[in-house]
Amino acid sequence: MVDLKSQNLDQLIEEDGSKIVRDHFRRGDVAVVTGCARGFGRAIARRLARDGARLAVWDVIDDEGEETAKICRALGADVQFVHCDLGNDADIARAVTTTLDRCGPVYALVNNAGINLRTAAIDYSAEQFRKTLNVNLIGSFLTAQAFARGMIEQKRGVIVNLASGRAIEGAVNSVGYGASKAAIVNMTKTLATEWARYGIRVNAIVPGVSETRQPLEAGGTLEALVARTDGIPLGRIGHPDDIAGMVAMLLSKDAAYITGQAMAINGGRIMLP
Repeated sequence: MVDLKSQNLDQLIEEDGSKIVRDHFRRGDVAVVTGCARGFGRAIARRLARDGARLAVWDVIDDEGEETAKICRALGADVQFVHCDLGNDADIARAVTTTLDRCGPVYALVNNAGINLRTAAIDYSAEQFRKTLNVNLIGSFLTAQAFARGMIEQKRGVIVNLASGRAIEGAVNSVGYGASKAAIVNMTKTLATEWARYGIRVNAIVPGVSETRQPLEAGGTLEALVARTDGIPLGRIGHPDDIAGMVAMLLSKDAAYITGQAMAINGGRIMLP
């Protein structure tokens, strides 16, 4: 349980005569976004830049990652691009050290980086499975673990892990991806349970099909993807800004009592119990 005495007075509010801790993101807090080069990662970085975060944006694709940093700087943010292969333990350790040296203590981590090696399950190799788990699951865990140490010292922090609708229901040619994303949901619950006592909140976002590059890798055009609304009650596919908005909410004071949850952002396509 968070020690109320350790909190700053501006983190306390009076409600029904009792004091409630509402720690949340503040302008100038440092946020790390992995997989920043495209899609969700770029939209999340852009949103947090607008909200006043100091950013460390990570990716293995240097040119597009640097472009994301440039976009965020144009919005007035202090941004550092850090090259990192989430499938490489040593690369993660180096990126963590670089981020802390350049930016200082991290308040928010958004684990967005992920890969989907699309292959039929009958042909899916052990190496493909290992690579997918290394990037999507183990990389996310090691990054969370590394930054959680500083969050524990600060007694404040938020971690948001990106899962997928594939964590809830199966999909053709995505056996490794789906398994890794299902594990992320469970990992989120465990980390939330263990780290709540230190004032750290951990949640997951479960996006639906969205206007990003990954679903196009299965073939087809953007026009066909946008038109694919069967089974979506809200009648459209997602946009990266939908996910960025949920990240911003989970960092805000309005989410101060939310931890260990998987938030489905999919227009009603999958409704979690």
